[in-house]
Amino acid sequence: MKKVISFSSGKGGVGKTSLVANLGMLWANQGKKTLLVDGDWALGKLALTLGVKPQWAVNDVLEGRISLGEAVQGVTEHLSLLASPSGILGFEELSELHRTQLFYEIDALQEDYDLVLIDHSSGLHGGVIQFAAAAHQHVVVTTAEPTSYMDAYAIMKILSKRFQVRNFQLIITMSQNLSETQKIIERFIDITQSHLDVKVKEIGHFLFEPKVAESLRQQKPLVSLYPEIVFSQKLSKVCQSLESSPIEKGSGLKFFYSDNLNLTPAR
Repeated sequence: MKKVISFSSGKGGVGKTSLVANLGMLWANQGKKTLLVDGDWALGKLALTLGVKPQWAVNDVLEGRISLGEAVQGVTEHLSLLASPSGILGFEELSELHRTQLFYEIDALQEDYDLVLIDHSSGLHGGVIQFAAAAHQHVVVTTAEPTSYMDAYAIMKILSKRFQVRNFQLIITMSQNLSETQKIIERFIDITQSHLDVKVKEIGHFLFEPKVAESLRQQKPLVSLYPEIVFSQKLSKVCQSLESSPIEKGSGLKFFYSDNLNLTPAR
């Protein structure tokens, strides 16, 4: 089944964009048509992470210069990118009409892909939360630092209370000690599930890996440079976990803009 998967984090610097780029590459290598959407319009980094120089970006679509399909750039045979304008505007600054237009166009475009991965900007801006809610599955990326996982809790709280999201997948990055971090995260999951009407499933726990920084310097996905290392193998398991996770009833872009924005996009 076709899926739109959102990736969010409460704070920057947790490795979310690198995860999205690598997961996208893994799925593309399996022959699955995958679209990466850079939702960080202030500091978009997906193109840089992939070593791509985009000719067009989302703002060109909203300003009527091209269609959304024309803005999509091929990265590999099965991997495509919808780049961020970077530094132009944030999603939260868009009018409600423009947000609805974007939801509708991505919803129409996703029919051409097996998977759409949306890399949201970090933080708790209204627009970021709204965009994150418009997905079939919701992945939250955090470290074991209190400031990071408390912001992750805040994201899940808003998505569950305001948009009735009930299931989250959690990825932990940059751990220094696997066993100690695991205890912290298990406690965090218990607290989150006891205070919110949600289910949280950990689908990936990654130790700090110096080769991630090397892949960023080379502007190539880690899984392409070092497919044999443990980090890359764990990323493959994350792909499997996300693929096997069911889609929530009434989720997705089409349901979101009809139920929450109360606008009918023009065809």
